[in-house]
Amino acid sequence: MFEVEYCNNPELGDIHSTGIKYNYAFDVEFDAKLKDLDKFLFLVDMHTIIDSCGDDLLSINIGDSDEFWKINKRLLNFVNAVYGYKEYVNSYEPSLKSITEKYYNMRKWYRFICDFRNYIIHQSIIIKDYRPFDGDVFINIEEVARLLSEYEYTKDWQRQNAKEFTEWIETFKEDSLEIKDNHFLSMKNVTSLVMKEMSQIKDEVLMFAYEKSIKPSLVWLLELIPKIDGIFQYAFIVDKANLPESVREPNYALEDFVRRMIKTLGDDSIICKELLNLLEREGYSLFYNGNCGIKDFIKNARISK
Repeated sequence: MFEVEYCNNPELGDIHSTGIKYNYAFDVEFDAKLKDLDKFLFLVDMHTIIDSCGDDLLSINIGDSDEFWKINKRLLNFVNAVYGYKEYVNSYEPSLKSITEKYYNMRKWYRFICDFRNYIIHQSIIIKDYRPFDGDVFINIEEVARLLSEYEYTKDWQRQNAKEFTEWIETFKEDSLEIKDNHFLSMKNVTSLVMKEMSQIKDEVLMFAYEKSIKPSLVWLLELIPKIDGIFQYAFIVDKANLPESVREPNYALEDFVRRMIKTLGDDSIICKELLNLLEREGYSLFYNGNCGIKDFIKNARISK
């Protein structure tokens, strides 16, 4: 059996028993809640990766034409980050497809970069045009159309998708740079537009996942922690027949998650505001990571490694 014990200082305090016990399936449920938190952390990290890869592409400058591999490396990093995000959210539980499919079906920049990624990979559509004075990089719309039309597709739906993508990219000619009857689409501008749209997706996706999965998991963790005189204690939930492996610490799991959210998103983000409001409503005011109140905990989280 798992038993709930507590102290007022995990480093120095005396440990007391609450008399509360859970069956041997407790650790499975506890670990499942932590897995939900980890999945959310990775979801947040994927947005950070997309932003980082996009910034890398936007800041690229090359010395000469022999260094186009540097541009295309950053282009691949960016499109693969966005496409990897698309695949991850489509398999996320609770399902996020209602949000991401809404943006995908808008046929705007998120959809464009996901579809374009496949043609970069399979038809070797790469950046070969560079404007030295401002560092902008381009794809040739006519060349893309030619490559897609000449490719030998094995399935009819692939051919149809390529035709639709060709028609779509040709609508961008008015916003492209025209040189000798060729139209060059700025991939730095496309990247900026993708990042702007991804920021909108991020807010909706994270808030939905928080309400459906993270908030219930955090409330569940808080309910495990005993209170003495209205103050949350530091809890150990242990199977004494299987020490030290069978020890679960809900305070640590809770505080570590909040710390990492503040570090990654910033305490002024909508998710962190929801987290901190939840803790305030529940009365969780003493943080054992640093033995401090909420203001110092936020300050420490900002500068944590």
